[in-house]
Amino acid sequence: MDAVTAPSSAKGVFAPTVGASGPDRSQEKLEAVNARQQQVVAEVVGRQAEFSVNRAESLQRQAEQIQNRADTKTSQDGLGQQLDISL
Repeated sequence: MDAVTAPSSAKGVFAPTVGASGPDRSQEKLEAVNARQQQVVAEVVGRQAEFSVNRAESLQRQAEQIQNRADTKTSQDGLGQQLDISL
C-alpha cells in the first residue's frame, strides 16, 4: 500500500520553487551570459591590439635595420667613387 501513497508524497519534490525559474530567472541568466560574452570580446580585442602594437614595433625595428644596412652600403661605395683608378 505504501507504493500507492508514494506519488502524493513525491508531489512536493517536483513542485517548482519560488524564484528558481520563470522570466526573472531567465532574464538574469541572459544578462549573465551577455556580460560574460562582453568580457570575452573585450579580452580578445585587447589581445589583438597588443599583437598589433608588437607587430608594428617589430616592423619598425626591421625598417631601421634595413635603413642602417643601406646607409652602411652607400658609405662603403662612396670611397670607390671618390678615387680614380682608371689606367
